[in-house]
Amino acid sequence: MAKTIACVIARTTSTRLPLKVLRRVDNQYRMIDFILQRLKVVKNIDKIYLCTSNEMVDDIMEDIAEDNQVEIYRGSPESVIDRMIAVGEIENADNVIRITGDNVFTSVEYLEGQILIHNKQNLDYTRVVGVPVGSTAEVIKLSTLKKCYQNIDPKVSEYLLLYIFRPDIYKCGVISIGDLKNTSSYTMTVDTLEDLVRTKKILDLYENNPIKITTKEILTIIDDNRLSNSTIFDSGMVKMPYGIEIPFSEFQKDMQKRIDSSEHYILKA
Repeated sequence: MAKTIACVIARTTSTRLPLKVLRRVDNQYRMIDFILQRLKVVKNIDKIYLCTSNEMVDDIMEDIAEDNQVEIYRGSPESVIDRMIAVGEIENADNVIRITGDNVFTSVEYLEGQILIHNKQNLDYTRVVGVPVGSTAEVIKLSTLKKCYQNIDPKVSEYLLLYIFRPDIYKCGVISIGDLKNTSSYTMTVDTLEDLVRTKKILDLYENNPIKITTKEILTIIDDNRLSNSTIFDSGMVKMPYGIEIPFSEFQKDMQKRIDSSEHYILKA
């Protein structure tokens, strides 16, 4: 059976929302705790690693990993891909999963099926599509990640999506959720104070165990309560490597081309 390791990529050095991974999303959880605890429900993840830098500013991540009973890897401050490859090699993994520390509502309810499809179809790279920005994890074959490393500047691997989701080079798979409408214009990522406020409102309105909240439930709360700052308009801008920004509409067109060229699968929720 393929060994799969989850890598949660997080640092404390965010600029637009300082220390965002340490901000509380409710009375019980900080953002990073919430992400780590939700991943624990996925049965076919062998280990969870908090992947951070070896700089003093990220020393607190040691405590966070211990509190959440997950592993920690500390490495290059700039190169996300170096950290992920190192974890994969330490664990002799077949796959690594990339989850970024600002994706507080990563769709863990789809991740188990995503991993199964990835392994069964022998894919290099797999993601869920038609879901909000910031809700899909990326399952990557470790050998493919090493190949990608040879062709990119590791210092911009924060934008790994652009270099690894390449169906012209790698065997990429995209997964649609059978009974979920296309909500790719919605956003669940946390990059600003307004995003954090939206996240807190969602969890405040949710009446059950917050760790178990699903993408469908989040979308229902957003729509029923008309929560602001929950969609990305065509006029919005998307950050790219080397300080470049492009319109969201242009980014979406590029992503759609990649999706169209990938292998397609459907996952029943």
